[in-house]
Amino acid sequence: MGAESSALKSCALKGPPVTLPSGLAVFPAELQDGRVASVFVYKRENEDKVNKAAKHLKTLRHPCLLRFLSCTVEADGIHLVTERVQPLEVALETLSSPEVCAGIYDILLALIFLHDRGHLTHNNVCLSSVFVSEDGHWKLGGMETVCRVPQATPEFLRSIQSVRDPACIPPEETAPEFTTLPELHGHARDAYAFGMLVERLLTDMKGQDALLSFRQALHSALLNPIPQRRPALCTLLSHDFFRNDFLEVVNFLKSLTMKSEEEKTEFFKFLLDRLSCLSEELIASRLVPLLLNQLVFAEPVAVKSFLPHLLGPKKDHGPEETPRLLSPALFRARVVPVLLQLFEVHEEHVRTVLLSHLEAYVEHFTPEQLRTVILPQVLLGLRDTSSSIVAITLHSLAVLVSLLGPEVVVGGQRTKVFKRTAPSFTKTTDLSPEGDRFSQPRTFPMNGLSDAKDTSGDSENFLPSPQVSEEWPDWSEPGEPEGRTVSTQVWPPEPARSPPTDLKVVQTGDDLKHSSLRDAVSPGGGSSGALGEHKAIPTSLPLTEEATPLASSQPQKTSPSPARPPKVSSRERRPKVPSELGLGEEFTIQVKKKLAQDPELDWFADMIPEIKPSGAVLVLPDLRTETVIPNTDGISPGMQFSSKFAAAEMTEAESEGWGDAGELNWGDSSW
Repeated sequence: MGAESSALKSCALKGPPVTLPSGLAVFPAELQDGRVASVFVYKRENEDKVNKAAKHLKTLRHPCLLRFLSCTVEADGIHLVTERVQPLEVALETLSSPEVCAGIYDILLALIFLHDRGHLTHNNVCLSSVFVSEDGHWKLGGMETVCRVPQATPEFLRSIQSVRDPACIPPEETAPEFTTLPELHGHARDAYAFGMLVERLLTDMKGQDALLSFRQALHSALLNPIPQRRPALCTLLSHDFFRNDFLEVVNFLKSLTMKSEEEKTEFFKFLLDRLSCLSEELIASRLVPLLLNQLVFAEPVAVKSFLPHLLGPKKDHGPEETPRLLSPALFRARVVPVLLQLFEVHEEHVRTVLLSHLEAYVEHFTPEQLRTVILPQVLLGLRDTSSSIVAITLHSLAVLVSLLGPEVVVGGQRTKVFKRTAPSFTKTTDLSPEGDRFSQPRTFPMNGLSDAKDTSGDSENFLPSPQVSEEWPDWSEPGEPEGRTVSTQVWPPEPARSPPTDLKVVQTGDDLKHSSLRDAVSPGGGSSGALGEHKAIPTSLPLTEEATPLASSQPQKTSPSPARPPKVSSRERRPKVPSELGLGEEFTIQVKKKLAQDPELDWFADMIPEIKPSGAVLVLPDLRTETVIPNTDGISPGMQFSSKFAAAEMTEAESEGWGDAGELNWGDSSW
């Protein structure tokens, strides 16, 4: 049978066969290289017919004729191997009306090829001679009955009568005077058989104007009892029955290389509108193989106007920026296998189109397909000399990282190169050294004072949280002594609370060394004495400054004043309700004292009281002699001072910065 037969001698049959009306069995099979095929098994006594059919199949090459692969003699008979097909009788129930119309067109083209180019007659055009390939095209088979027109004598026709379908036999062959038809009318026998086949196929199709007109043409022309009045089959190609969107698209794509640039531009510009009228199943099964190939990818108009709608499935939810043609299920079943084949095509324009739309369809590959097919093919682009291929390859690798992971795409042995050091702008500014302990947003008032509001009677709003009590940051300048305590008090004081502490004012001068003032506050909250003329400023809070002495080499004078309670850190103090808090305790702030008072931070610079004597004129004492000071408010009559003691005390207080021991306290018994 030749070299081609020897190369494909081994073939494995797969599945049960399909038996044709003539008794011929058709098996699905698989070749050694993995390709699928069909095997027609003939009996050994029909070897002459098999050889004749194989001869015609090998010499006649046409897209609408059954493609021959090999022919071998096996133990169970003679095997004629062809492309994978199935009989039309089996597939007819699953075909749509556009597919039937396109199939009829395919058989019409095959017969025209035999008549016009081969000068042959088929002699058995019937349903059992037509097969459907995997791509949906109809193929004309049954080539064992083919002969040249002059050889179609009555004797030859009687020899093949056992394999011919009685429905395709024209009426003139039953006449006793039947003779061989002249070559001019050699097509008449096949024209009649084709008319009978089409009439049978159009039975279930619904009526249309073009369909009704085509049926009338069949009865008046092809089924005419007089063979000389049957026209050539090529006259039917221009009928309106074959003018539909599906068939025109198929025919245009088949002859794409013969079209002009203007025709191709017009075709691809409006192709989406024409395909939107067809079913998704028809587009996926018949048009996808014709649209996804190197020729279409080389057309700029197709790449820009049409391919974005095909290279990606429809979205299940939400609007789409780019309308799609196929559902996800059909896309995976029909488009993904074609894309896997295109990734193995090493053509620059094909790879550019595939990678440009990779994000739209990459998630529909299986992980195994991504690792074994897509990723290795994409990595090849990094070695190409084209800058555009390298650039689009790098972009595609970024897409694959999200699906396969960086370990698969760029390999292992990665190290941490970039650290996370970006500042978090969403965090609230925290001035404390241990700012991580505070998670709630904090508000810092002006000059370090919180807004004091009258919340008496509302213990829930007044109760401070543990996060509010905290030590303030170091606002002092270098070299400041520590230990300064500033207490805030609510002014005016509430009647139910204890009276505020004394306000002590110390003044220094050349002649005046010691002076003080005690402002007694009545239990009812009123003030008496010289400070009674000054009213509280609503926007500020009066403070009592209690200074502690600095460390000095000179001995400290102890005072019998009441011992002060030990200071407790704000973190150790448990939260108190307003009824338990002393006046100003909740506002106690630990800060450091400055050597040089900053005018901006001296909150009471403008609040120096004006001291006026209530009765007699205050006589300044002579520090060198003992002096008797007249009686004034709060001073016992006849109190005497020792000039030496006062001078010593002043000298010690001046050297120590006027600490606690140097304060002038008129009620101290040690004086």
